[in-house]
Amino acid sequence: MAESVEKKKSFQEKLMDKYRLVLIDDDTLGEVRSTKVSPLGVLLGSSFLILLIGLLSAALISFTPLRFLVPGYADVTNNRTYMELLSKLSEIETELDNQRIYTNGLKNMLNPSDIAVDNIGQKGGNSENYLTNSPNYPSSSMDFSLEHYYFSSPLKGEISAAFDIDNKHFGVDIVAEKDSPVKSILNGVVVTSDWSVKTGNTISIQHDNNLISVYKHNSVLLKKIGESVKAGEAIAIIGNTGILTSGPHVHFELWNKGVAVDPEDYINFN
Repeated sequence: MAESVEKKKSFQEKLMDKYRLVLIDDDTLGEVRSTKVSPLGVLLGSSFLILLIGLLSAALISFTPLRFLVPGYADVTNNRTYMELLSKLSEIETELDNQRIYTNGLKNMLNPSDIAVDNIGQKGGNSENYLTNSPNYPSSSMDFSLEHYYFSSPLKGEISAAFDIDNKHFGVDIVAEKDSPVKSILNGVVVTSDWSVKTGNTISIQHDNNLISVYKHNSVLLKKIGESVKAGEAIAIIGNTGILTSGPHVHFELWNKGVAVDPEDYINFN
């Protein structure tokens, strides 16, 4: 027991022993600086330095942008760059979905019978034969006439320019009061909703049985590509946008299986 105490005391004494640390100039062998140190002082100084470095590192990671570089530490919802990229990705996915709907609408308008394009023009056949022989092409007895539809009027007003296919005026111009709402004639899906130099703010809606309605020169568009609309629902506001216009009105077109028809034959605008 006494021997163990002696060893422990000897160790404590060694920790408290003083040593002199001397810096000597290599050329002159003269003493430059000297200081007294002890093993205990070196141990305490090293521990304090390690603790200080640890605290500074923790502070840098916790309170500076460096925390975003530590895997699994930072909350990604607080990372501005990550959230901006996530938002852009969501917008791109929405645009792709809208573009897919738009493409399908154009496909139905340009190829209502769903004919395989590779088959058209093959030896012994033509596009008309494929149209009439297609299982999806309605016979004359099954063709759904426009007279069977009940159309909502897109706008109540005066017709300033009638349908004139000879002059390539494929619709009617309707004049009404400023800020009047333009409405969908039937249930459908918006396939175009954009601005062009000639027709200004234009919106098109795909309806059942390959029927498409087009509304041009609006001041404001209320619906986006891919949105579903109901008959009589407001889709735009009357306007005077585009270069092919001389005053506030709506140019309205009705296309049936890719062919423009006179809207006044089916819709009452008064």
